[in-house]
Amino acid sequence: MNSNRTNRYDTTEYGMGGKASTHGDVYSYGILLLEMITRKRPTDDMFKDNLSLHHLEKSAFPEQVMEIIDPRLLQEDAQAINLRNILEAKSSQQLA
Repeated sequence: MNSNRTNRYDTTEYGMGGKASTHGDVYSYGILLLEMITRKRPTDDMFKDNLSLHHLEKSAFPEQVMEIIDPRLLQEDAQAINLRNILEAKSSQQLA
């Protein structure tokens, strides 16, 4: 991985070889959460010309945040829906 891509992933202080800090840890954890929610990596080819995962989130938050979330996170699993329906039906039967 070249240093240009590494700097987009790491905080400035880590990329510059500075000391680790709580601030840097929190920033890195936030980037990790963004990776999981968007299903994008800071090293993806779309992040060029000063665009970064952090900038993508900042530009979308809060009005357009649903547009950057991985749609698969918003889909309910069919098994989970069926299980919920069965449990609700049993609960309704017990109340009757």
